[in-house]
Amino acid sequence: MKELFEIYDGSAEAKKAKGKSKNLSGFHPLFTAAARRSIALDALKIWLLLGFIVGVVTGVATGAGAVSVFLGLLIAAVIYFGFRDDVYKKVYGPEHDRGQLPLPEGMSWEEAVDRIRRGFANPDVEQATDTADAMTFYSKKRGTYQLKNTADGLKMTILTKPSKSSKKEYLYAVFSSVLLSQVIAILYPEKISAEQVEEEKAAVRKMFGAHKMPLVIELAITAAFVAFAAYVLYTTLYSDSARSKCISDSYLNLFPEEATVGEVLDDFFTDGKWDNYEQNGVTYVSYTGIGQNTQTGEKIEISIYFKLNNDKTFGIDRMTWNGDTMNTLEQLGVISALNDSYRESHDLASSNALDSAFDELENALDEALTDSASSEAAPESEAVSTSVTESVPYTETADAYDADDVFSAATRFDEQATSTNGMDTYSKLAGEISVEYNHYDELTEEIKEYFLSYGPYFRTAWLNAMYTDIYEDTGRYGNATALYDFVKYMSFYDEITSYYDPAPMSQAFHDVILSMEDQIYVDTATDREAAPYVDEVIQTAEANGAELQIW
Repeated sequence: MKELFEIYDGSAEAKKAKGKSKNLSGFHPLFTAAARRSIALDALKIWLLLGFIVGVVTGVATGAGAVSVFLGLLIAAVIYFGFRDDVYKKVYGPEHDRGQLPLPEGMSWEEAVDRIRRGFANPDVEQATDTADAMTFYSKKRGTYQLKNTADGLKMTILTKPSKSSKKEYLYAVFSSVLLSQVIAILYPEKISAEQVEEEKAAVRKMFGAHKMPLVIELAITAAFVAFAAYVLYTTLYSDSARSKCISDSYLNLFPEEATVGEVLDDFFTDGKWDNYEQNGVTYVSYTGIGQNTQTGEKIEISIYFKLNNDKTFGIDRMTWNGDTMNTLEQLGVISALNDSYRESHDLASSNALDSAFDELENALDEALTDSASSEAAPESEAVSTSVTESVPYTETADAYDADDVFSAATRFDEQATSTNGMDTYSKLAGEISVEYNHYDELTEEIKEYFLSYGPYFRTAWLNAMYTDIYEDTGRYGNATALYDFVKYMSFYDEITSYYDPAPMSQAFHDVILSMEDQIYVDTATDREAAPYVDEVIQTAEANGAELQIW
């Protein structure tokens, strides 16, 4: 024998009483706001969770950031409103097991019918008839419903439906349940209150009214929702921000601080397109745009590749010109053109110390070659079996001091090596320093003696190596990395010179180090915090004759 029915109204007590009951078996569900929301959410909770997770994961995978949560909620909402009616049809329909619903103890069927007739009121029911074991409710708009007194208790069934459309099945299921609620409220007033009955009647009337919405309006709402969903998906998956992993909306110290990377690039190039890919576990973002050669007038395709670091920072990795990789000097020239173009088109004054240096980049290679060609041949050294081209050592123009106090006479002389592009030359000693400075805390006495054997040439090579790496760092990785490398270069220099070099150049760089004390921590400094110190390093290096090296 079935257990006596219970009422589910969505309250905390009802949820507790429901326990692990599947599909509310043994409960008569009310159609109040609290009850129907609880029923729909409980039935769809797994699908809602999966939809939300899929949306968030999709958004995160495409770099959508905070929009990922919104996308997850959107998918969950589509699932909720798309399958809610199916839940209503199943839970509120006559087939739902509500437990045993007997007549009140001691009440006959005739007495029950009389009480129902006197207490029943529903504007959508025009007529009610009764027989020896059944009571029938007639509604022109809602159909015909029958309450039957069986051995297992009262049962509500649907006899006729005004429409055969499957889309309206849930409407008739809910209406039959609301009619049964009214009967229960009359026979068992302690189970369902009059207020709950009125709320149900109003809700079902509103539901029927919403379903009668003209097809044109329904299609318009559907189209608007689809368009909105498509827009969200597009901005999440295919927008510049998503495809660029948010680089397009970020700032780069090489560009004007008022503009994002995307604004600077789109201001200069046409048909700009962002893309991203992974290689050896590293994420790269590319921007490809069309520019114009100012000399020939022909269109050129420029691609700029950014490298994403593990700490979410990024820098320029490389650039290509019609598919050919540019060297460092050419890249800096493009950056200069982008920077100048944006400032001119937006009437911005130059505020970056790099801007003045960019004006000299085109002549840097010529100057390096001129210096190399004008250098005197070094005399043969006992330590060197062949004659080599000697680079010009750094000479102080400020306070005079004896270089031999730090550097003894050179027994080795710097050479000019050919760069990887086969055209440019660079200081061989500077190249060695650019490798060894990272190991400043592992220098052996033999290595120190080796570098000191170059005498004053070491200072010149160190200056050029440091200057070149700092320049490249600012373009590729940002000011924070550049400042960190500068500190390592200074540590390397101090280790070689035993922390003693009275040269004004050395003192000027040490002053930069001292100015950072109690101001920033190099290990945690941001690009913006590091910028003024990096600018000072670059200006000091240029004032002391530093030259870019093309490795």
